[in-house]
Amino acid sequence: MARKSRKPGQAEDSAVKAAFAPTPAWIYARISNDSERAEDSIDNQVALCKDYIRSCSELTLNGVFTDLGYSGTNFERPGYSGMMASILCGDIKCVVVKDLSRLGRTYIEVGELLFDTFVQRGVRFVSVNDSYDSFADDAGRKKLLILFKNLVNHMYSRDLGKKIKSAHNVKKQRGEAAGVAPYGYRKNRKEKRLDVCPEEAEVVKRIFALRLQGESVMNISRILNRGGVPSPQNRRYNAGEAYNEMFAKRIVWTPGLVSRLLHSETYTGALVQGIYACNGKKKTRLPKELWIIHENKHEAIISKEQYKAVALLMEKSAEKYKHTNLQEHVENRYSGIITCSRCGKTVIRSESRVREPILYYYACPHCVSELKHERGIKRGAKMPLKKLDAIIMETLRKHMDALVHFDNLAEILAQSDPLKQKRALLKKESARLEKSVSDAERNISSAYAHHMSGLLDLREYGLVRAKVEREQGEVKARLTQIKSELAKYDAKNVMDNQWLVKYRDFRDCETPTKDMVQALVRRIVLTPLTNELEIKLNYMDSFEDLRKLLLESGADGI
Repeated sequence: MARKSRKPGQAEDSAVKAAFAPTPAWIYARISNDSERAEDSIDNQVALCKDYIRSCSELTLNGVFTDLGYSGTNFERPGYSGMMASILCGDIKCVVVKDLSRLGRTYIEVGELLFDTFVQRGVRFVSVNDSYDSFADDAGRKKLLILFKNLVNHMYSRDLGKKIKSAHNVKKQRGEAAGVAPYGYRKNRKEKRLDVCPEEAEVVKRIFALRLQGESVMNISRILNRGGVPSPQNRRYNAGEAYNEMFAKRIVWTPGLVSRLLHSETYTGALVQGIYACNGKKKTRLPKELWIIHENKHEAIISKEQYKAVALLMEKSAEKYKHTNLQEHVENRYSGIITCSRCGKTVIRSESRVREPILYYYACPHCVSELKHERGIKRGAKMPLKKLDAIIMETLRKHMDALVHFDNLAEILAQSDPLKQKRALLKKESARLEKSVSDAERNISSAYAHHMSGLLDLREYGLVRAKVEREQGEVKARLTQIKSELAKYDAKNVMDNQWLVKYRDFRDCETPTKDMVQALVRRIVLTPLTNELEIKLNYMDSFEDLRKLLLESGADGI
């Protein structure tokens, strides 16, 4: 055999370079607050990950995502969301973290991320301190260890939450301020009381004075924003009491924020706590008799007379929003599905009780308030429930109308000549591949017999076996693909298509129901002020499979 030249060709050289090109890696770092250990700071996490990437010839640093001031149990983090968006778009193929807890501290979400999302997207995950690399040969053996560490992180988070809640309850009973100090006050940790912040106290006095002068909470929020008064969130961030990076930017006063401040009895010198019962992220307001109230615990900013006068005004103002009939409350069928295109947060449903019947609408209050302030407009657009229902129903109706094209699909599959030919070819190919698999087994057995009889030495036997097993693996992969494709033409499998099943369940609905929306709609993205909607539906891949099958059959397409 002629000896081949060792000098590679241009195409071959390019292929080699491409094969050994380092993978772009992205670092993710997170910290809840600056009170965590110094070695867990964002800078130290990033430095550790950079050292690892530099030591690994297979990786090259491409960027960093960070989240400062976000709990590991909260997955609505800007850095994390940006990273996941890039992963889902296929732009990121390797993620490096200091340890598993930086990614998150909830067992189910992190487990799905590591062993479902990352695997499906072909993303390499590296946890430096855990010595885990999902592409390493020992990754399979370490999976159980990673699952255990994930569970430990989850239990640590839950245990820490219980301890903090218990400590806060003890403080409340003793008459100490637990949690965040109200706007207008600072915590005096030495004497365990609230001290007045003079600058903010003047703002509080001004708010109460404006309300007593007859200004609405809407007008008060506008006055504060026009005057450039920092909001409570800005105050906490600037004072070093909050570390969430989103609070670094200017956050406007909203009517809801002003209303909560006006309802706070804390400004009269009474320490009022235990107003809400918290279960995870859900907060339930308790009856006043269950509140923990300690009178005269700190210096008052407003008098009790002022507070009572404002409370009376707020009560009278609320009268016009009360209903005179027993109109049934409409269930929120879009709960958790609508998000804001500007901030990415879940859009909430509000209601207008000025007149009967109740009018429901959707809007992102924070973004609407900011945009109104930026653009100097008085009214922000809100998406009425009635209009949203009409748009969603029109979108779903178009797909439900397509059901008529699939009513006789089983009969079409049985009688279509193109599909008959396709099935016959696939069955023939499947039989050929199954024979190839059997032949490969026989060839391996034959090679082993030749080795035992001395016709093949151990090295020759190993080379023959490796070659046959490699070819057999390729054939099995192709056989699996063929059988999967053949299953698409099976009438029973087609009629069990998830799109067909789900849409058939709701084909007679005239208006959206909660079951329908939750089953068929994946996400709705609402643009503040313009009310533009982007609607993403479930089972669209299944729908495309049916549509392609109909086209292959030679029937009229949709």
